[in-house]
Amino acid sequence: MYSEALSQYEELYNDTDVSQMYYLHCVAPVLIEFTAWTLQKAAGNGKKRLYFLARDGWQMYLAARELVKAMGLDIECRYLRVSRYALRVPEYHLLGEKCLDRICIGGIDVTFEKIMKRAALTDSQAMEIAMLCGWQSRYKNILNYQEIVSLKSELYKQKKLFEYIYQHSREAYPAAVGYFRQEGLLDDIPYAFVDSGWTGTQQQSLKNLLASIKPDISAEGYYFGLYETPDSAAASSLLYHGFYFMPENGLKRKVYFSNSLFEAVTSSPEGMTLGYSEHGKEYSCVFDMPENVNAAKIKADSDALKKYLPLLCNICNNNKMRSGQPGKNLFFKNNKEERRRIKMLYRLMSLWMGNPTEAEVKAFGSLLFSDDMLEGALQRVSKDLSESDIKNQRFMRKLLIMLGIKKEVIHESAWIEGSIAAVGRNKAANLRHARFYKYFVYVRKALK
Repeated sequence: MYSEALSQYEELYNDTDVSQMYYLHCVAPVLIEFTAWTLQKAAGNGKKRLYFLARDGWQMYLAARELVKAMGLDIECRYLRVSRYALRVPEYHLLGEKCLDRICIGGIDVTFEKIMKRAALTDSQAMEIAMLCGWQSRYKNILNYQEIVSLKSELYKQKKLFEYIYQHSREAYPAAVGYFRQEGLLDDIPYAFVDSGWTGTQQQSLKNLLASIKPDISAEGYYFGLYETPDSAAASSLLYHGFYFMPENGLKRKVYFSNSLFEAVTSSPEGMTLGYSEHGKEYSCVFDMPENVNAAKIKADSDALKKYLPLLCNICNNNKMRSGQPGKNLFFKNNKEERRRIKMLYRLMSLWMGNPTEAEVKAFGSLLFSDDMLEGALQRVSKDLSESDIKNQRFMRKLLIMLGIKKEVIHESAWIEGSIAAVGRNKAANLRHARFYKYFVYVRKALK
């Protein structure tokens, strides 16, 4: 059905850019399959409203508005402007010292300065804390995992740090909960969140903030994939629904997947939400910049998706009518069908994400991306790395550097497979090492 819809699209819109055709070939089926699955599961669970979380949920939201009509579902779809930063800052004072678990986490090119920005400190406050910790000479140094762990232990001792964190958190809290109330998150209606996923902490932060107003509130989420869920959710794992993989399954799918590339491609044209402001009795979002740095491509891709969806839905409904099965099960008839379609997605994504061609790197690799809570240090999603940088990604070498045994710096790429493909030389061997490292990481997590 996707190839048939694509043929119709090409006939109708023969001036489509090559980049949009890559998007419709590689990305659109992934988004549509996940969104259709979410709608069917949510309807089966009695949900009447779905909140698609900014910014990864934007294109899913566009798909959902079309699919809800085609599937004849009584579900309201809304778009909620949030970010990890906009949720965590007002949440910090509710967590107490455990807020450091949100702040002192790994990532690409983490520095002391970046950690202080996650905590919402001003530059002068951050430097004050650096001096108290004796870190002023290493303020902008890139930290490995062991150094982050060591720094976290030191930060626990700094009472002044927590004073600053709680001060900024309490200032941000009223407008945040005001915005959520305005958007209906305290309504007595069964709803759930929809997002790309990965760790489920946005759902947890939303739950904590909403529970501070309405203690008995519950939060449920549907996600493309979950590498892990918050510890406190272990007894309520049914509130976290993963489509493509979950913490306990989908190992191979995780290895041949790039969550950073997924985020960069499926984002929205707007800037990142930094927080919220009050204007009389209304609340609005505060953005870090007027629009996403990738806005031009995202708008073009989103327009292509909006043209493509009616064609696909029409084909699906015609097929169902011919088979005598019209209606809500537009995509997934049963669990067997669901597994078959996920295998189809794996074949698609394992190629363009896990073993990309030079043309695919050209189509997607130039998107700018930041894996941190704030987007001050943007880089190409397939970062330009030297052959030496790629060698440092080899399994044993990378482990020794991360453990601090080998004194070199790892320059991470958000989409390492794209960076390897761009270098070209020793591509097969370098990709094997990248996969081996991913297998090691995910198996280690599963054994914890």
